[in-house]
Amino acid sequence: MWLLTWRDLQYRKLRVLVVVILAGIIMSLLFLMTGLVNQFNHEPYGITQAIPAQQWVLQEGTRGPFTSGGVIPPSAVGELGDTARPVAIGRGGLTRETASPKPIEVMIVGLPSDLLSNTVGRGILAKGRAPQGTDEITIDQRANVSVGEAVRLGGAQMTVVGVTKDTTVLAGVPIVLTDLGTAQDQLFSSREVITAAVVDTAPAMPPAGTIVRTGDQIAANTLVPLKNAIKTIDFVRGLLWVVTAVIIGAVVFLSALERQRDFAILRAMGTPRRSLLVAVALQAVLIAILGAVAAMGLQALIAPRFPMPVRMPPSAFLTIPLGAVVVALVAGAFGLRKVAGADPATAFLGPGA
Repeated sequence: MWLLTWRDLQYRKLRVLVVVILAGIIMSLLFLMTGLVNQFNHEPYGITQAIPAQQWVLQEGTRGPFTSGGVIPPSAVGELGDTARPVAIGRGGLTRETASPKPIEVMIVGLPSDLLSNTVGRGILAKGRAPQGTDEITIDQRANVSVGEAVRLGGAQMTVVGVTKDTTVLAGVPIVLTDLGTAQDQLFSSREVITAAVVDTAPAMPPAGTIVRTGDQIAANTLVPLKNAIKTIDFVRGLLWVVTAVIIGAVVFLSALERQRDFAILRAMGTPRRSLLVAVALQAVLIAILGAVAAMGLQALIAPRFPMPVRMPPSAFLTIPLGAVVVALVAGAFGLRKVAGADPATAFLGPGA
């Protein structure tokens, strides 16, 4: 049966090639969608885990510093103890002076100098160093800005002294890390405004009008605006699986139709029906596996050029091929029914019978 299946694939090699390419394109989109959802779910944890703090103190009623515009009084920092550090976070615009004047939307994160150095030193720095002055910043590599480049952050000229990795939020918005005072000047035009405070241990009684959240809670809340986008991508992934099933199922069904007389002859020769079913199922599985292999190669070429970051989970290289095999077997069920219904008597009928 293995040889029979292989010979049939060789005989119909052009059709098989077309189906493998089509299935590969569809499954490469499955890989990219999976990597995109994984990136959405991962990215807010990158920055919250980099900032060395166990607890965040926010304005009561706000969801998080990356999605809400709440502020807390600077006096709250003094009430939280010696380990409390003020933070200023908000959206801003960055303009490259050597390129298009169109601003790049960024998330500005202002930290005190000691906390800033500690944060940049926790494995997120790809090139350069941590900011050490009020006119220096680091920015995520997705912004395509180089170390040493002069940029404008809001209305102030800055020098990029470092490029970070895995520091984006809200589906790819690059994070700018800078001195607390610089962030306050650009976001609020006042050094009396902070959006949060970070502490090592949760206070027994947070200051009036504030709430306490862990870093993981902050990250989870940052995902809330993306929930509908993630659901939409998951829906599209479901449709892609349906298309994959239709493509593979169609070619298996057509193959079974064309080989129905062959199956009848084999049945007349005493070949068990089970062996014929295995041969057709094996054909569907081989096409699915070849399509999955093609998809792996395509996604590796497309992912670096994708407009948004793609973080491919290692499990995808197992689950998607396995899913393709399952889908191929289900989709090939109609072809299997044709094989199961093959009547040995038809092997002795004439060509026009």
